[in-house]
Amino acid sequence: MIGHRFEFHRPRDVGEATALLANFGADVSVLGGGTMLIPSMSANLVLPAHVMSLASLSLDDVTLEDAHLRIGSMATYATLLASPLVARHAPLLATMAAQVTGGASIVNQGTLGGSVSYANPSSDAPGCLCALEARFELRSVQGVRYVPAREFFVDAFRTAKRDDEFLASILLPLDSTLVACRYQKYKASSSSWPIVTVACSMHRGEQESVRIAVGAAGRRPAYRHFIIDESASCQIDDFVERAAAGVLDLVGEGWSDELADAEYRRAVVPGVVKRHLRDLLMERQT
Repeated sequence: MIGHRFEFHRPRDVGEATALLANFGADVSVLGGGTMLIPSMSANLVLPAHVMSLASLSLDDVTLEDAHLRIGSMATYATLLASPLVARHAPLLATMAAQVTGGASIVNQGTLGGSVSYANPSSDAPGCLCALEARFELRSVQGVRYVPAREFFVDAFRTAKRDDEFLASILLPLDSTLVACRYQKYKASSSSWPIVTVACSMHRGEQESVRIAVGAAGRRPAYRHFIIDESASCQIDDFVERAAAGVLDLVGEGWSDELADAEYRRAVVPGVVKRHLRDLLMERQT
């Protein structure tokens, strides 16, 4: 039960929502699916004076546009899993959504935008969206701002979103160069948060390349983009070792919580990166 008083707002349009944020700023908690905010309020971990729901803003659609796939911030994991557009144009995201922990209540109620905004290091969405080179559409009374995923996640539970902004959409660039992708998370039990997540994809355009993003290991996702040149093709083991070391450098000091400490998480990273990267490279040769 929530034990403190607050004022609840359900704006009818974007203009009303941005005006509320402009007026109340840091005193407002934005309600998406509620899977994190409501339990936190019930436990008195957050005590907002105002709660603003996005439920009436029609932000739950997945639409295909000229250069990107637009996912409304209120789209649930169930919506992502049911979308043929996500399956076709963002298979990495579909694979991630299929592995979300928490059962039917989280799949049907939890939102991609809520996970992004909460920015828990030990979660699935941040690393996956960095690997997808997503951009986040932020709205305020000043207009619209677009922030790349790798710049959006600033620190544990902290993003580049200002107090007067809310996340409206996630934009995934359409990528005809995608050849293969993999997503996997490593966790202590079937119901726990991840200890490490790995999202990787192979691309074949003017140059061959791989993208690798590791989540949960550090305070923010670690993302690297590597070109597969002739030397990498001839010396796969050396390339894989260098790539894993490069990703580990970006993990930094690591992230500790009740599931695992930073030292353990950092120790896991090289092995899982090398495993998935080597699988992608071997798939390329078949």
